[in-house]
Amino acid sequence: MTDENHSNAKAPIDDLELARLVRDLEPEMQPDRDLWVGVQRRILDYPQKPVRDQQFWMPYAVAASLLVAVSALVLNLVQMQQPAAFNQGQLTGVSEIRQEYLQVRNPMVERFNQVNSRLDEETRTDLYENLEILDRAWRELEYQVQVNPENVRLREMLIRIHEQELELLKKDFVHAGTSL
Repeated sequence: MTDENHSNAKAPIDDLELARLVRDLEPEMQPDRDLWVGVQRRILDYPQKPVRDQQFWMPYAVAASLLVAVSALVLNLVQMQQPAAFNQGQLTGVSEIRQEYLQVRNPMVERFNQVNSRLDEETRTDLYENLEILDRAWRELEYQVQVNPENVRLREMLIRIHEQELELLKKDFVHAGTSL
């Protein structure tokens, strides 16, 4: 019975044998009937849509592009109007910083002058020259911040100059190593 099953079962065809079978086929086979009549009827039953119908989205794309362009133009015009208001707010901020700084600085200058009045003339001259350098830098940076209010780096430098001057004014040079 097993011999009968093996003879009826098809053995798998290897690649070489398949290639031989394909090679032995006729190069061209003729159909039993003319198939072009059926193909032509099917083509006529389902006519092709004109190319224009496939571009129904074009007017919408043009409208969307115009909408984006007009929106960008309006936003740019609005932003061009805003810097004036922004600069006025920044100038107010600079003057507020200056007022607060001077309120802290002026009493410290008086105290600094009293405490360090006992220093020799040369040391006092050096100290006042350093304070003058910091004062000029402070005024120049303040001017630059007013000219370029959006420049955050200039604001940071201005605040750092204020801190350096206050550190110098806190120092008691008569008793070296102590602060006021």
